[in-house]
Amino acid sequence: MKPGWRVIDTGCLTCSQNIALDKALLLAGRERLIPDTLRFFQFTAGCVLLGHYQRAEQEVRLDFCQQQSIDINRRLTGGNTVYWDGSLLGWEVVLPRAGQAAANQADTLRYQIAAAIIEGLSQLGVKAQYQYPAAIEAAGRQIAWFSGTRQGPAFFCQGYIRVSDSDVHTLLRALRIPTEKLVNKEVDLFKQSLASLASVLGAPPPPAVIKAAITAGFCRIFQVAACEGKMTPGEEAYYQTSCQEVAARHWVFGSRSVSRPAGYQLRSTLKEQSLITVAMSVDSSRQRIDAISITGSFEAYPLEVISRLESNLLHIAATPEQIRNTVNDCFRECHACIPTLTADDFSNTILKALEKLQFLNWGAGPEELNELTVVGNCAIQNIFEQPLTTLLIPYCAKDTECRYRYREGCGQCGRCDVGDAYALAAEYGLAPITIQNYEMLEENLKALKQAGCKVFIGTCCEAFWVKHARDFAEIGLPGILVNVDNSTCYELGREQAARQGRFENQTKLKKQLIRQIVNGMFNNRDASYG
Repeated sequence: MKPGWRVIDTGCLTCSQNIALDKALLLAGRERLIPDTLRFFQFTAGCVLLGHYQRAEQEVRLDFCQQQSIDINRRLTGGNTVYWDGSLLGWEVVLPRAGQAAANQADTLRYQIAAAIIEGLSQLGVKAQYQYPAAIEAAGRQIAWFSGTRQGPAFFCQGYIRVSDSDVHTLLRALRIPTEKLVNKEVDLFKQSLASLASVLGAPPPPAVIKAAITAGFCRIFQVAACEGKMTPGEEAYYQTSCQEVAARHWVFGSRSVSRPAGYQLRSTLKEQSLITVAMSVDSSRQRIDAISITGSFEAYPLEVISRLESNLLHIAATPEQIRNTVNDCFRECHACIPTLTADDFSNTILKALEKLQFLNWGAGPEELNELTVVGNCAIQNIFEQPLTTLLIPYCAKDTECRYRYREGCGQCGRCDVGDAYALAAEYGLAPITIQNYEMLEENLKALKQAGCKVFIGTCCEAFWVKHARDFAEIGLPGILVNVDNSTCYELGREQAARQGRFENQTKLKKQLIRQIVNGMFNNRDASYG
């Protein structure tokens, strides 16, 4: 039997107090001042916890949280944003001597952690399975979740058990989840994806019984004994310092953005199982990276690998070889493990941002580069070499009183931007198609691909693109998306309209940018055949 674990139950604390205690435990663990520790915790009120590498304005409805007095803070662990209310029982483990010898050691520990939670749930009468990387499910419904990181030799993992039904209505409104999910049907579907001890067992066991079962699960899987313990003076000192740090606005909303007046401002997003967003500034004369920020919903071992990667990328030549070498070296030196993602995923996202510089050749201005997104697994240069046949237009750009608002066609009356888009399509021999909702978009893209279409150009809001990034990739038809000027159909209060394609406001098309790209594609093709 290995040395015993210490078990601490800190009860209900405020949002910032719990985060400060997380930090204190990890710092003490990094210095090997404490034994292996299991902590149980809860929050005094519902709160929003950002993943460590996420940006609050991208993940949270800040106005709603402010109106409802919902605290927001940032975890030490990565992964998705969590709305944490009284339905969840929190737990975390700190293993000060886990070590850092190999990148895959973090995954080995993750599987052990999952096995321990599953064992604890089984003692409560719940049969559960691990869904890599972060979910534990009962009968296909999420009942538990966890996320982790590492600092020095210390491994830190935290998660929750859903004891009773969560407040799904508040959850969906506090987090920046597409508003189409807020209609009754979607809320019911979301509820059905969640399980709790109450829903599985008929009634939740007493908290002490749940904690004892989870403790027993860890003891069995890690082959240790456990006994109750208290905070050490060293931890208390770290805690007092950490309370001030995590309560500061900079900790929660701190600048992970890039704002440089000179050079090219570039942004790219990769959405696989985890989201990566790269924002960077490139010196236009020296072609070097001036500034870079990497954010997303991923976990990272060790904790500091992303900040170190950002530092290593600064001022290097903005070339594929230099970028790939720098990313690979950083991952190797840090023994980095980022579940579901590889070093190549980060390199490719950076290179996708850099690739946008090619739009300068086709008429886009430097300030317009981030208004353009390439979909499909195709380089920008290859897209511009393909024949363009189709222009996709969102219905929400049509005049709200137009008889064509909710159907195909345009009278070109001049009351909205769509008439100009139809005129552009006629000028270049393109087929204009009005897109009413995502289902219609998917149907049209698949039909175009089957008919031999090689590339399309369309326009939509960034929120729509991010939500459906994986869908665009799976359909596989390359294309260029131009942002619209407004994206209010994805704001809170527009949920029914967003779902049904009945958004009542009118968006504006970036007509000049669309024309520049279409003209650039045709000029490039004519030159190629010239």
